[in-house]
Amino acid sequence: MSFFLHLSAILAVLTLFACSPSEPLPPECRTVNMQDLPPNNVNFPLDSEFNAAACVIKTQEQVLLIKNKYSDKLDLPKEKRTNTLSAACIAHRGAWTQTGFNVEVNEYLGVTNEGVLLFNCKVDAGLDTLSNSFSPPEWVKQHVLSLEKVSPFLLDHDAMHNADDLIPLRDGYTKLNK
Repeated sequence: MSFFLHLSAILAVLTLFACSPSEPLPPECRTVNMQDLPPNNVNFPLDSEFNAAACVIKTQEQVLLIKNKYSDKLDLPKEKRTNTLSAACIAHRGAWTQTGFNVEVNEYLGVTNEGVLLFNCKVDAGLDTLSNSFSPPEWVKQHVLSLEKVSPFLLDHDAMHNADDLIPLRDGYTKLNK
């Protein structure tokens, strides 16, 4: 009898793990042809000069940021550098894994003091119609509390997970409005 009790407990635990949300396979990297972009990309850092890549996702007069689960502060959707992906595809992967949005990566906007490359990323799916604060997909929730649409000019350094990201975020946002 004890054996069956243990077995049923094990089966119950396995069932719970089988039903937990797992991250779907990442979509193919979506970028515009970087050679077709205007010449404002002349200051693009060399491969050895960056640590991560991030998306600046504009929606109406706001940007989409993540609320970091560990600091409870806002952060750019980003991904650490890998040697197997281009900088634009690293930004795409970061947006996918932290927001669930399959963005299209466009022009390079700048770099933060910590070596995070910023790219203009566009979302096709009705982001404008969502509220200013909403939940990420279930499989994203291990690192992200919520997704927040905010004006970068209403933020202060204390609101950001990495305070030094605020000025480059504002600069990138300003480039998007030209």
